[in-house]
Amino acid sequence: MSEEVIVNGIVDVPQQDVVLLLEAGYLYMELGKNKEAEEVFQGVCALVPHSEVPQMALGHLYFSMGRFNPALKANQRAIEFNGTSAVAHASAAESLFFLRRHSDAMEMLDKAISLDPEGSAGDFARSLKEAHELGVFG
Repeated sequence: MSEEVIVNGIVDVPQQDVVLLLEAGYLYMELGKNKEAEEVFQGVCALVPHSEVPQMALGHLYFSMGRFNPALKANQRAIEFNGTSAVAHASAAESLFFLRRHSDAMEMLDKAISLDPEGSAGDFARSLKEAHELGVFG
């Protein structure tokens, strides 16, 4: 029988419970219940304030709503918590493109690619670079 993994936050919480909360937030998001999704993600951020994962979830929510400044801020907080997160760098770059901060976005993409040269986050970053080169972001 496998041992339960505990996430140390404000209170110790089983990792499975944190995952279920995040999944509930994403379900709300899929259902177009953005206020509820934001409340869930903010609650998880408060529960595990040292983790980049709920910050990135907030970033995804804000980005999907076209709220690019809050999305960028959430992804920047994720990077503060985990500077080696290639997906956080690539997600921040995506927001930067929509904020017309192309040179900053390109720096973030280069960082994401260097952190994950063979993985999915690196692929995402390369796709964003290619889209930029094709003029997709104006």
